[in-house]
Amino acid sequence: MTSLGPIVPPLPVIFCFAGQGAQYYGMAADMMASDPVFRHWMQLGDAIVAQRHGFSVLAEIYGEGRPPGAVFNRIEASHPAIFLVQYALTKVLQHHRLRPDMLLGVSLGEFTAQAVAGMMSFEASLCAVADQPALFRRTCRAGGMVAVLGSPDLHRQRPLLAARSEVAGINSDGHFVLSAPAEDLPAIEAELTSCNVPFLRLPVPFAFHSRFIDAAKDAWCDAFAQQRRETPFWPVWSTCTGDTIGPATPDLAWRVVRQGMNVSQTLRSLEQRGGAIYVDLSPSGTLAALFRQALDKTSPSRLLSVLSPFGGNIERLRMTIESLRG
Repeated sequence: MTSLGPIVPPLPVIFCFAGQGAQYYGMAADMMASDPVFRHWMQLGDAIVAQRHGFSVLAEIYGEGRPPGAVFNRIEASHPAIFLVQYALTKVLQHHRLRPDMLLGVSLGEFTAQAVAGMMSFEASLCAVADQPALFRRTCRAGGMVAVLGSPDLHRQRPLLAARSEVAGINSDGHFVLSAPAEDLPAIEAELTSCNVPFLRLPVPFAFHSRFIDAAKDAWCDAFAQQRRETPFWPVWSTCTGDTIGPATPDLAWRVVRQGMNVSQTLRSLEQRGGAIYVDLSPSGTLAALFRQALDKTSPSRLLSVLSPFGGNIERLRMTIESLRG
């Protein structure tokens, strides 16, 4: 009798959601024009934000007259825009009868993950995301975040960086994010330049995931004091806790904006379970690029993404659906 060897279980599918820095004007425009499921959820969310805050998210994303390369940096609009694009894309996949085994959120993407998982309703999650900018403007000093293409050890090794900034996230051994007050950002960028380290300032006006937003804690927690969270349909992984989260996770609302993002450690934990098919549902394929840096070359895991600033989203969606069904 011929042995067929050990049976290898299929890799779990993880839907992944990104935060600030993944947005751009016109994101998923081809899907907005051609996919009725995607368009439904975008329009539904747009109506909620318009009623609550008096502007159209869709007009911000798809409005005419944007100069080439214009930065989508008005956080009041980019926050709900990122949430809506990722949530609507998830609904498209679910319409095609594709379901995740787990969800993974990074920063703002944690709100999308919780909404998809049923921990919070679509409307409650969207309102929390859309309300956050005004609350932070009332309570926090101006700040910013800088993505750095270098070792996280650089922060400890350079006294100026250690004194004036905080590590807000570690994506891999060669990529991390700093947060700092606005007045310190020029000096920080000059220091990185002197080290010949590439960097990119993210389009955010606050130093999220650092001590520099602690002034917002009481108001932010008060806003969530009556918000009920349900048991998720699927396990939800948080890069701020490095583990799964649920209704009983202490101080969850505050931790997902205040604690540092540790993508690298979270991926290590998932990889120790045998790997996964990571489906990047961010607007720009940001997470697939980050995960590619962090995954070991021997990992059995696969990376899939749908959206790109360069278009072709309909075809990538078709290929992603076929791959997940395969």
